Amino acid sequence: MKGAGLVTVIDLGVAGLSSAVVATGFVAALGLVMLVESAALMLIGGALSFGGQPGVRKLTGVLTGEKVEASRSELESLDAKAATFALAGVLLFLESLALAAATA
Repeated sequence: MKGAGLVTVIDLGVAGLSSAVVATGFVAALGLVMLVESAALMLIGGALSFGGQPGVRKLTGVLTGEKVEASRSELESLDAKAATFALAGVLLFLESLALAAATA
């Protein structure tokens, strides 16, 4: 929870600074910051999920010359982390969408 609070404070600071510099509304700047943040979270979740695929692991093994084996529990843990990042990204996207709808 401390991490989420810190990210929210940073988002508010970036939105305040950008609204002062670019002369846009604070709410519009906050919506844009949240939209960019949601895209980054979804990309991270997708990369985590993609990295756990068997084909990617085999390709990594071929390129590095090392055999890359992962247990089933490691793959499930990786999928759970990927789902968490993707879900957080989707929730932030919906939040920015609601913010945009409220200000339109």
